[in-house]
Amino acid sequence: MKLSRINMAIWILPVLGFLDVVTTFYVSSLGYPLERHEVGLFASYFARMGLLLYYVPLYLIILSIFSFVLWQMKNSLNPLSNIDKLIFGFLIFVLCFVYGKISATIASNILLPYYLQGRLLFSKDLAEVFVFIASVFQLVWFIKDDLVGFYQTEEGELE
Repeated sequence: MKLSRINMAIWILPVLGFLDVVTTFYVSSLGYPLERHEVGLFASYFARMGLLLYYVPLYLIILSIFSFVLWQMKNSLNPLSNIDKLIFGFLIFVLCFVYGKISATIASNILLPYYLQGRLLFSKDLAEVFVFIASVFQLVWFIKDDLVGFYQTEEGELE
């Protein structure tokens, strides 16, 4: 079975989550307290309570379940239904948002030591916004053929 590009983008989310965890532990290993610096999507909340080791499997399980739900939703949609086209658009929006947010978090984790040392020429927040926008555009470019194909499907093509 060949995976569509949208399916690939959906199933890359747990891998990005793993990279988020790795970069969060990278920042922590450099001695920067996670409680003070907002790194990782939820790592600082778990770090304040001393439960960071529970964060890792929980976060990855949640991302895997989220990916599975998105994948099931995408596979159950009918390209001939206008409501399903609207749901598909929302699904793509959610996918792009989560992909961009995790990518921005990874970049923020990597840039945090440079930011705290004053070696960045720009704001860390500006870097996060740039990475978010760039990753969303990259994802849309990656899945554009499947997007167009879903919205241009006509009744005769499904048979």
